[in-house]
Amino acid sequence: MINRRLAFRVFGPCFGALMVLLAACSGGGSGSAEPDGAADTATSAMADPALRGAIDIHAHLDPDGYGPGGNGRSIDALDLAELAQQAGMRGFVIKQHYGQTADTAYFSRKLYPDLEVFGGLGTNFATGGLNPYAIRQMANVKGGWGRMVWMPTWDARHYVTNSGDDREFITVAAGGELVPDAAAVIQAMADVSGQSRGSNGTLVLATGHNAPEEVLLMVEEARRHGLQVVVTHPLLESVGMSIEQMRQAADLGAYLEFVSGFTRQPETIREHVEAIREIGAEHCIVSSDRGQGVGPEGDEAPMPTHIEGLAAAAEVLRANGFTEQELDLMFKENPARLLGLPVL
Repeated sequence: MINRRLAFRVFGPCFGALMVLLAACSGGGSGSAEPDGAADTATSAMADPALRGAIDIHAHLDPDGYGPGGNGRSIDALDLAELAQQAGMRGFVIKQHYGQTADTAYFSRKLYPDLEVFGGLGTNFATGGLNPYAIRQMANVKGGWGRMVWMPTWDARHYVTNSGDDREFITVAAGGELVPDAAAVIQAMADVSGQSRGSNGTLVLATGHNAPEEVLLMVEEARRHGLQVVVTHPLLESVGMSIEQMRQAADLGAYLEFVSGFTRQPETIREHVEAIREIGAEHCIVSSDRGQGVGPEGDEAPMPTHIEGLAAAAEVLRANGFTEQELDLMFKENPARLLGLPVL
């Protein structure tokens, strides 16, 4: 059973406004489409066919530290494992900016052996920045479930300067080329990919919160080494790629990640629908990027779960003409290919 703390988050009154937006996008009325209760919303999210067999490649979860905003996470890895199992999901990847999560994935799999749970590593200052030794260590963690490496995010030069912060940052490229440390990280990934301890798993490069031209340099270098690559939420302000730049990344063999927060506003819905249509669902992945809480412990207000975020994204995409086959590509098949799993 779901514990009381988790039930508060799952059934909290957090999705009514979004349901109104979804109804408007699909041609329905305004307030009439809002569900009678938040429990109905959560139950509907659990039953969405796009979630059965889905893999969420971007799940923020406790145990984690604070980020720049000082907020905690809304649920932990075992909470999501319970929800994911109930929704029939295939698995998820535990995202951290300031740590590595191969060990959390290991324990999650022990308790939920039917789920494909993976971890990863954020290459920010807390893990040594562009640190190839951290890559090798993650691959050596028992189980070999550390698979994704996020290039700098909260400490990336592009993110720090665009946020107006006055603090140190990590530079991944200069003069139109990757800096040697960034190239060394990609080389280290290539060296250990396919040799993760116990599972022989392949590693995946995620491009982080870097500038579009930096993203393309990373994609090109990683693909040259035969690595799978996902471009981290290219339409968010933390990256800001054009459709043409996204096409270039796709042409190089990268997947483009679109995160579920796009459902919040009509303009972001239009922007994401257009981008996915232009690039093609075969090159795209939809992830949740959920788990951000409110307050230091993340429990000061109910927040949409990863399950609700994914279900909302699926519903919006359906309302805008995407087929179930296209949803299967973006929620199930492409994430599996990215992580080196067989497509079911």
